[in-house]
Amino acid sequence: KSDTSSDELDGHYFFYPLYYDLVAQTEKEKEEVRQVVRDLTDHLIRHGYNLVDHTGTVTRWGVYSPDALNHDPDWWAERGLKSLSMLSYLAVAAHVTGESRYLEHQAELIQNHAFDTNALIYKIHRGIGSGNQSDDEMAFMCYYNLLRYTPEGSLRQKALLSFYAAWLNEAPEMNPFFHFAYAGQAMGREVSDPWGTHSISPTGDWLVDSIETLQGFPLNRFNWACENSHRIDIKSLPDQNSTDLLSSNPRQRGYRINGKVLPVENRHFNHWNTDPWQLDYGGSGNILASGTVFLLPYYMGLYHGFIAH
Repeated sequence: KSDTSSDELDGHYFFYPLYYDLVAQTEKEKEEVRQVVRDLTDHLIRHGYNLVDHTGTVTRWGVYSPDALNHDPDWWAERGLKSLSMLSYLAVAAHVTGESRYLEHQAELIQNHAFDTNALIYKIHRGIGSGNQSDDEMAFMCYYNLLRYTPEGSLRQKALLSFYAAWLNEAPEMNPFFHFAYAGQAMGREVSDPWGTHSISPTGDWLVDSIETLQGFPLNRFNWACENSHRIDIKSLPDQNSTDLLSSNPRQRGYRINGKVLPVENRHFNHWNTDPWQLDYGGSGNILASGTVFLLPYYMGLYHGFIAH
């Protein structure tokens, strides 16, 4: 695991409680999930909130320690997402194992290291399409479980407000997983601030866009090339909306005149961490992409009652 990424932990912790709650039927099955979650979370806590390899060194991206995120200039850009991830992991661990000590660790990270404030802005961005696009998928997985397993209180209010801001920024991407993850936790919810109480229920075309994307998924999952940069209905994203502000070789990126990304049938991607603002996609039809990119949002939409068979 020398180069294991936080992406991997985010994905694992996203599915552990879903399997525990919705799939595991026997006590033996549930205990197997508990043990995996307990072992992994205890490992992170024991190593100062870091993922450590068998060599005894921290993996390349498995850094969640307060000292690194809050005081090391090499890790400041990771502060938001890593803080959000760790708070979510601990909420998942408390739910699956039933052990309150994980919430005590969570409270310590909030009270002494401001992880809840760090998580208010999960990545450095400058509006739609900007910043690391793969961070968005990780953040939405972590938001979903943090809110699913956190009771009413200050942390939940902050997480809801942060999730709302994140969803507004991602809404033009027509991503059904993002829409359903957000709506599943924010539908009918409100947040309060010194100026009043405000609804954060999803609005606009979120459901129509989600259904359109699911219906438009090509049945042919081979990686055939797609070119769209020549189209006259495309507007280019300005430089300030780049994925990397300092890149000397920015890719051509844009959106349709309706303000949304290209429809799914005009693109090819294998996971929801792909840059949806990219206009041209290479490929020669020699790779078969996964179908789970469709199945995850489809079954999430069914589970929450947003779509029907």
